[in-house]
Amino acid sequence: MWRMITPNILRGLLAAAIALTTIAATQGESAESCIIEHGLQDRLGSGSARIFVNGVYFRTEEGPGSGGGTFTDWLVEGENEIRIEYDGDDARFSITRGCRGAIPGDDFVDEVEFDAPGTKILTFVHDRPVEAEYLNAEIAGNAGLADAIESFQKAAVARDIDTIFALQAPMFRDAERLGYPVDSAKAFAREVLTNGTTEIAESYSITPVLGGRVYQVLDAKMQSPVRVTYKAEDGTYSWSSGSYWARFDGKWGVVAQ
Repeated sequence: MWRMITPNILRGLLAAAIALTTIAATQGESAESCIIEHGLQDRLGSGSARIFVNGVYFRTEEGPGSGGGTFTDWLVEGENEIRIEYDGDDARFSITRGCRGAIPGDDFVDEVEFDAPGTKILTFVHDRPVEAEYLNAEIAGNAGLADAIESFQKAAVARDIDTIFALQAPMFRDAERLGYPVDSAKAFAREVLTNGTTEIAESYSITPVLGGRVYQVLDAKMQSPVRVTYKAEDGTYSWSSGSYWARFDGKWGVVAQ
């Protein structure tokens, strides 16, 4: 089964946005061009694995099963490190390399296998500049971050959409640059936040990543500090945010999810 690793920027905001990212990413590219991208293929015979990109929590894989996808978030120019924290006794993880938009073959850049619980590192080189809001963030400690997170949580409980969107401004700047359907994502978030049930994390950890440019805010289950569930007639929808923060011009904002 091919399981896409989707960008954190709009995860939980709009499922349709995921399908549109490939179109946006490939606009303007000629049929002959080959923009190299790296990804992960995994096979878990048992257990589960937490995956980190350059120290940033990316996702959890559950076994038994297999999957893969492309890395798009938290990259840096030069060497990138993928950390795998695995709790089972049978798994393999491989870094793939291939042209954007194509399903990669067996051109593995790096590979690790597990026969017992542990942590292992994979690496690959991203050989072109990275354009992302998080690389423009200030490195100046976490003073004021706890207050910003509290304001974000209170705004979610109060259904104060304008405050939420204002704090998410860095995330939306990144999304617009990438060609994501920001207006549609905001409309989806507004509907879920207005009509859904809000869950606030009672406790969470604040972890500096990417050299202190970004602060990761997750609870013990690696979930966001704000989660909203909306049960509509046509199904159940969820929205979560507040996991990744950065400071720009002295102001804290959500830079992803």
